[in-house]
Amino acid sequence: MKQPFRSKHWRVDWFDPELEHRKYLKAYREDGDYSGDVTLYFGDLHTHTNLSPCAGVHPYNPSPEESYAHAREVARTDFLAIADHAEHITDAQWAESMRIAREHDAPGEFVAWPAVEWATHLHGHRNIYYDRYDVPLISGRTHQTPRKLWDALRRLEARALTVPHHSARELLADLTVTDDELEPAFEIYSNWGNEEYYGAPLQDTERSFTRGFAVDTLLRGYHMGFVGGGDGHPAPPAETGITGIYAKELTLDSLFEALSRRRTIATTGAKIRVDFHINGFPMGSVIRFGPNDVAQLFPLEIGVAVQGTANVEKVDIVENGVTVHTKTKPRKDGAMAYVWRRTAEPPDGMLRTPNNISRFIYVRVTQRDGHMAWTSPIWLDFDYGD
Repeated sequence: MKQPFRSKHWRVDWFDPELEHRKYLKAYREDGDYSGDVTLYFGDLHTHTNLSPCAGVHPYNPSPEESYAHAREVARTDFLAIADHAEHITDAQWAESMRIAREHDAPGEFVAWPAVEWATHLHGHRNIYYDRYDVPLISGRTHQTPRKLWDALRRLEARALTVPHHSARELLADLTVTDDELEPAFEIYSNWGNEEYYGAPLQDTERSFTRGFAVDTLLRGYHMGFVGGGDGHPAPPAETGITGIYAKELTLDSLFEALSRRRTIATTGAKIRVDFHINGFPMGSVIRFGPNDVAQLFPLEIGVAVQGTANVEKVDIVENGVTVHTKTKPRKDGAMAYVWRRTAEPPDGMLRTPNNISRFIYVRVTQRDGHMAWTSPIWLDFDYGD
């Protein structure tokens, strides 16, 4: 009989078989244990070109063609989303940018992801990602609130997703509202810095505001994964923040579906590979439980595997914004894999408290060269019932 709250985790393409032979408790794998094969693809979900007027104040001002060429041939990434400012381009420029994107899309080799940046002075900035190229230009001039934006996207024949960014800095995104269906992710890292929590590494705290960070947003009960992007007027694509997407194939449809399911990791620009699952459920999952079946949920088997680009300093497991477990394993090849079991009881052995607590759990990786990575969370949502 199938065990509740236990699933067959996926097979990630990069997992090093040598990791299965550690002396410590490991993320052990058998061929028959997988629910499907996925590949980790890396790319920049947020770059700008010389179509955006504000790019003129910075030293790096590529054309769309130059941006795609850099992402594919220099940065060696799998996809690129050019998200120029919708309010600063014309319908003709938008149509031309979509024509160029279509020309550079090569399924199985490289995906040119159609995207645009929506913004208003009051509600901040959100990127829009589409699953096709024949879509109209939608901007903050015509749809001036997030709810009006989402209503407009639902009326399109194309599918669309939105992602807020620099929500803890000037021009901050309004995160008092979100859409659990159309807004699956939060840009946790970009050229603006680290927006995990106030005072985090790689952050300009003097220009940051509380209540808009990733942890703040998740504590409101939202289900949002993590992505990274350059937002790079001053830098080439895939240089200051990238996203890893676990997808079945390198096509626009497959990447779009994976983003909608929050199968993503964010990094500071290094291609750090991280696998994370709880009881076999992959990152981005929502596990719902109630008072009658909470005992079957625990102990949580939290599996983590990392293949860094440099020596790994530490791997943190974060629960509801608090680091609850840290593992260090200095190795030159930057690899580690393990399972951490979290019981329902407090670690001090005191009387067990009620388990009607919803949780979000994610993994943070820090390398000795300063690069970082974050997995999308997994949610344990308590349902009180009627």
